[in-house]
Amino acid sequence: MNIREILAKTIERLKRVSILTADLDAVIIVKTVLKQDDLFVITHPEQQLSEMEKEAIENLTSMREKLYPIGYIKNSKEFYGLEFYVDENVLIPRPETEMLVDKVIKLSGEFENPKIADIGTGSGCIAVALSKLLNINVIASDISYKALKIAKENAKRLGANVELVQADTLSFLKKRVDIIVSNPPYIDKNDFESLQRDVKYEPREALICSRGTEIIEKIIEQSKNLCRYLVLEIGYNQKNFIERFPHCIEVENDLSNLPRMAVFRFDF
Repeated sequence: MNIREILAKTIERLKRVSILTADLDAVIIVKTVLKQDDLFVITHPEQQLSEMEKEAIENLTSMREKLYPIGYIKNSKEFYGLEFYVDENVLIPRPETEMLVDKVIKLSGEFENPKIADIGTGSGCIAVALSKLLNINVIASDISYKALKIAKENAKRLGANVELVQADTLSFLKKRVDIIVSNPPYIDKNDFESLQRDVKYEPREALICSRGTEIIEKIIEQSKNLCRYLVLEIGYNQKNFIERFPHCIEVENDLSNLPRMAVFRFDF
C-alpha cells in the first residue's frame, strides 16, 4: 500500500464517523507516523509503506475515530504562532486563550518592567508566549508535576525565560506582581458528561472543579493583595457571576461571541 492509498482509506474511515476535518487529520496521522512534513506526504503519493508503518497509521486512525484529540496524536499544538508539545497531562491550547495573551500585553504597557505570573500554566503556552513577546521573565505555576515537566520542556525548546513553581493557585507568591493571568478549571463537575467526547480525553483536574467557580473565586480573593491586574479565562455561562465582583472592570467575548475573559483591577 502506498501513501495515496492509505490517505484515501484513512479519510474514508474518518468521514464515516462524521469528523469534519477528515482530510487534514488523515495527512497529520500519516506524516506523524512517517516523521515527515505535509509537503512530503502530498508530493510522494506512490511511496510504499512498510507493514509497521501501515499498522501504526491504522492504530492512530482507530484512536481518532473515537475522537481522540489530533493534538495528542501529533503531540503538538500551535499557540500564538509557536508550536507547543502537548500530551494527556496538559490541556490542548485553544485559540480563545490567545485573548488572555493579547490583554496582558496591552496591560503590561502601564509598567516599565512588568512582573507577570501565570497560574495553572499547563503546557506553558501563556507564560512562554508572554516571555518571548515581552522579552521578560514570567513566573508560572501548576499543581501538576507532570504538567510542569512539559512546560519546562516547551520553555527550553522555544527559548523562553520562564520560572516554574509547583503550587496550588497563588500560594507561592510572597511578593506583589503587576499582572496575574490564569486559565483555571472552570467547568462544573456535574457538566462533565455533557462535554464533547474529545475534551474528555484532557486532564480532568485542568478542566473541572466542584462548583465550576470554586477555583476562580479562590484566585480572585488571593489576587486582591498580590497584583494590580488579574486576567482570567472564564466559562461561557459565568458572566453574571463574574460581574458581581466589585473589582471586575471588563468581560470580553470570544470569536463565537461568548463570554470568555474577565479583567480585574485592584487599587491600593
